[in-house]
Amino acid sequence: MRFPLAQTLPLALLALTGLGAPAAAGSAETTALPAAVPEAFDAPHSEAPAEPGPTLDPWAHEIEARLQQLALRSEPEHAATRGRLTRSSASQLDRLLRVASRSAEVAITVRDLDTGAVLFDHHGDEALNPASNQKILTAVAAVELLGADYRFETRVALHDGTLYLIGEGDPSLQRDDLESLVAEVAARVRPGDVRRIVIDDSAFSERRFGPGYDEDGPGHSYMAPSGALSLQFNTVEIQVSGTRPGRPVAVSVSPSCAHVEVHASATTGRGSVRVQTSSAGDHTRVDVRGQLAAGSGTVRVRRRITDPGLFTGTAFAESLRRAWRTGDALEVVRGRVPDGALEIAVHRSTPLAEVLASALKFSNNFTTEQVLRTLGWRMSGEPGDWDNGARALERFWAALGQTPDDLAFENASGLSRKGRVTTRALVDLLSLTVEADREAALLWSSMPVAGREGTLRKRLGSTGGRVRAKTGTLRGASALSGVVVDRKGTPRLGFSILLNGRIDASQSRRIQDRMVMALVDHVR
Repeated sequence: MRFPLAQTLPLALLALTGLGAPAAAGSAETTALPAAVPEAFDAPHSEAPAEPGPTLDPWAHEIEARLQQLALRSEPEHAATRGRLTRSSASQLDRLLRVASRSAEVAITVRDLDTGAVLFDHHGDEALNPASNQKILTAVAAVELLGADYRFETRVALHDGTLYLIGEGDPSLQRDDLESLVAEVAARVRPGDVRRIVIDDSAFSERRFGPGYDEDGPGHSYMAPSGALSLQFNTVEIQVSGTRPGRPVAVSVSPSCAHVEVHASATTGRGSVRVQTSSAGDHTRVDVRGQLAAGSGTVRVRRRITDPGLFTGTAFAESLRRAWRTGDALEVVRGRVPDGALEIAVHRSTPLAEVLASALKFSNNFTTEQVLRTLGWRMSGEPGDWDNGARALERFWAALGQTPDDLAFENASGLSRKGRVTTRALVDLLSLTVEADREAALLWSSMPVAGREGTLRKRLGSTGGRVRAKTGTLRGASALSGVVVDRKGTPRLGFSILLNGRIDASQSRRIQDRMVMALVDHVR
């Protein structure tokens, strides 16, 4: 974690198909802190404490300075001169626009990334629903204001017979990371020295679902709740296996913990099995109903949990029980870490630009909501929420010189019917990712590559990987925004294509892909 700005600031996995994206690769680390645990943890008090004066949180100071620096550097890219596509490419775009416009509102902007010249624009100043292309704004704002190398921390502290598990919003914490923390704790603390575990998730507000999210329903993983202490994208994997005809199915949940309760009435038969999760007080209830066809093998379903902090805390407690080889897991309650508690282990995530790969490459909604709330927390000094997170995005938008009317949003992920942005503004944001001295440039490797990886792995395969772009799909909204590179891998064109209306998702994708192929032809 980096403080303060004066030392650091330069002057110059699946959204609508469920989660399951791999954790971002990189150098996540767990740091062991002092092995010796003293009998007393309270810090000594000064005999004459100084009168406290007004202070500015170091992160708030850093973000404020970054906003000022962005405002100094930003220029209105959309005011750049006009240019032209080749006649063939422009003709193809015009023809495809006519087809798409029969059943949808369409906006498209294409810009030369070398000169800034607008090569093609159709309703580029009309704000449409971007679906998951909203994640581009969240990701770029986060790395520009927090730094691409920002790391989330999950800490364990000890005080007066209590272990404290403290979260700071890490969206990427996985079971292996939690096991590493447990191993460090088990090596430094004896079972008899601890009476309970307290989870401290106060870095975020108590809200778990952002605006636009449905708190009811079957517990879809792409609508997972958010919390400062979270694990495995706040989802569990539920495995259902058949037995003998007419007999109950076998059900297992990973990770196993006291927060998750399984209620299975399903049997082995000829029907279909239904799996859902819901809130049951302080627990997540898993219901497995219906029938599982004999011989169908194991069905694996990912569903959301309902209380991120208790889910993570009880998974930690269960893992610690196994490490200590004791009978019962420790009690887990919610609270605040006291002053003077001794840190005994810290897990640091991979850098933010890598963590965001799950949001950009695999369109993970959960990651972007966690990042937005972290940004709100760091900028305001108050518990992270969608309200202060939205203010952070709005200030970032203004610092870039963007027009307020070009943006409307509910949440960080784009899972919204109210979200609106222009293709012109999306291309402005994408242009930041190809500027070498920008923090946003480190997002380049986290974008999907056409025909190779992420949500584009089955699209635009004939481009030879020369397109990196973010997809977006909602009912009535389809988006594709990204960059076309030349044969040497140099970014040449920035583009954004938004379609809203009563148009089939597969038809929207076909039109978008043909439009992108016309752009690839332009830079051959």
